[in-house]
Amino acid sequence: MEGEKGDLGSVHGLESLRSGDRTLEMNEKEKQRTFRSSGRNSRHLRLDFKAPSPQPWDGIDPPAGHQRGVYVGLLLDAEFQKFCDVAKEMFGRDSRRRPLIPHSTYYFGPPPPDSAYGTPPVGQIGIHHPREIVRIERDYAGGELVQFSPVFPLELEGRITPTQFHQTINDINEILISAHSIRHACLDNFLAVVTLQLSTFIMTSHYAKEMRRLEQKIDELNTQLYNLVGLHILWPQKVAFLFLEIEYY
Repeated sequence: MEGEKGDLGSVHGLESLRSGDRTLEMNEKEKQRTFRSSGRNSRHLRLDFKAPSPQPWDGIDPPAGHQRGVYVGLLLDAEFQKFCDVAKEMFGRDSRRRPLIPHSTYYFGPPPPDSAYGTPPVGQIGIHHPREIVRIERDYAGGELVQFSPVFPLELEGRITPTQFHQTINDINEILISAHSIRHACLDNFLAVVTLQLSTFIMTSHYAKEMRRLEQKIDELNTQLYNLVGLHILWPQKVAFLFLEIEYY
């Protein structure tokens, strides 16, 4: 009996060893199949690399006397002119040239050295183009109500005094406050709705009257003060009252 039990144990051991070998063989075959399939997919994979577009400074040789490990802070005049020529060819304009007709911009710092600020008036208003345009920004301290900032711009120094500028801005802001009156706006809209918009053909709204008064006030300021010193206030409605522009002749 003991001999038969030993034979049975050895038979079971051999069968377990054979099943383990079969499992290892199946795992190896599965790995080979996976590797072959990945190799096939990699053969069809293409990577197309394109060269980057050239930069303006790529066409400029380093300045004379440049050595490895030595930093050259400024280009020579000839090299700088060459850089401007390359920039002009690529972008269609000269980066150093100022526009013939100026336009106002946000305040980014002091004006350039070649600006016209601080010089006597040149040209005739209404005939020649202004040399500079000063922008007066909106004042949003009171909310969405249209108001302009009373901060005196230093570009106007020598032409008008800060007191004259503050008086001008105060006059304009007062008319704008009156034009945006809620009481008059409700009355005008009520009449327009009741009369089926017929009241707009018969009577002028309060806002239109105040806009006419503001236009007359700006014309009066230009005639009596600003045009005499080479300045001219533009009609702010053309830019939707986003800012106020003063031409500098």
